[in-house]
Amino acid sequence: MPSNMRILLIHPPCEKEIYQRFLGLVAPPIGLAYVAAALENDGNEVKIIDMPAEGEDIGDVKKEIERFHPDVVGVYCVTYRVNHANVVINTAKEVDADIKTLMGGPHASLLAEDCMENKNLDAVVCGEGEITTPKLVRTWESGSDLANVKGIVFRENGQINRSAPRELADVDSLPYPARHLLPMDKYRLFGAFKLGTMVSSRGCTFGCQYCSVAAIYGKKWRPRSAKRIVDEMEYLQKNYDIDALMFMDDNFDLDKKRVMALCDEIMERDLDILWGYQSASVIRDEEMLKKLRDAGCRIITYSIETSSRRSIDVMKKKVDMQQVRDVFQMSKEMGMIRIANIILGLPGENEKDVEESIELTKALDPEYALFFLPAPYPGTKFYETAEKMGMIRELDWNKYDTTNPIIETEQLSLDVLRELNKRAYKEFYLRHAVLKNNLKIFHDFIKEGGIKPRHIPGLMSHVLSTLLYLARL
Repeated sequence: MPSNMRILLIHPPCEKEIYQRFLGLVAPPIGLAYVAAALENDGNEVKIIDMPAEGEDIGDVKKEIERFHPDVVGVYCVTYRVNHANVVINTAKEVDADIKTLMGGPHASLLAEDCMENKNLDAVVCGEGEITTPKLVRTWESGSDLANVKGIVFRENGQINRSAPRELADVDSLPYPARHLLPMDKYRLFGAFKLGTMVSSRGCTFGCQYCSVAAIYGKKWRPRSAKRIVDEMEYLQKNYDIDALMFMDDNFDLDKKRVMALCDEIMERDLDILWGYQSASVIRDEEMLKKLRDAGCRIITYSIETSSRRSIDVMKKKVDMQQVRDVFQMSKEMGMIRIANIILGLPGENEKDVEESIELTKALDPEYALFFLPAPYPGTKFYETAEKMGMIRELDWNKYDTTNPIIETEQLSLDVLRELNKRAYKEFYLRHAVLKNNLKIFHDFIKEGGIKPRHIPGLMSHVLSTLLYLARL
């Protein structure tokens, strides 16, 4: 039987993320929007507060809780937002002790019992929330036995209990995210392009030691059909007038046939939209790149991670550096905006290895580069190894955002890592080649109609903000 509860879902704040600093990216909390859609379909009244996008603080949230009178407050929780998430939970109970509180997200899923140490938290939804959360809400409303709700950790009679695990959802059967509950006019890419996001698949088969995806979902990859994906792309363009679309998949291009079918579907419908995605593997495939380009894909993030042979071996990352060079050159010739993800200071690396990674990134010459410091997220094999070897020096979860040094090895101290990271950004971005690449992209996009006069102020503001940040490093 459908429930009829008032539910407030909250995306807590954090320090400005690396993606916002260098890519001008402010993205919607699409996971919360998926859960919200499932809750609405079950008869509930739902509201979302995206605190970072809306610039709201905990005082604003408290006022909204007092105004909305929710029966349930749910908070999204990744590791570097956990302290802020707890503040939201505590505030909800401060307003009304009868409000039911829950957490979801990667950190909560992997450290559910630890999160439940906050006695104001009533339950944690582990893994995907679209099926579990409506069932949990219904059970709270009816007063039934929480042990019958799969996929949760809950508090009952002062005890913390874990129910049976929840099976993974059929991704093609899920409703569209409840974007009507989000401030869609606030989301941007490069500080200027009105942004929409989508998920075309879930999961990843690679199981990299430092990634939490496999720890939460296992090594199963679940793709959506090309038709369903393009249906949603059309819906986004029609209803929200977006300038750009980014796929937030963990492994978008795992299956070449699916990518080619998706591109064919986009072109058959004559869908004119700028889009991009993150590639979990750097594959030399000129045919696929050409098809992507013809279908409107102009932005690819390549997760190179490391060029150090020792780290490639330790972290079990499959990287062919010659293939990486070929792909970057090929995608440049096709007019792609290339973003390189590099991790500096993985276990086994010394200062020379990190310097080689910086030099490699400059040689690849992408339009943008993001340099991450290793963050051993709880539940990953990397965390187990780092903890066992005594490498973890930073215990403040707020610092686990990949911009702060967390682990220290015999070869690299926290201070050295911090300085190498600053050096990487300065050496990469303060080059003539970066200006040249971006001016070419700027020219090409204006010529093709991708950049319009309304985008210029946002683009210029983003560039200025990035330069000021680099000057302060």
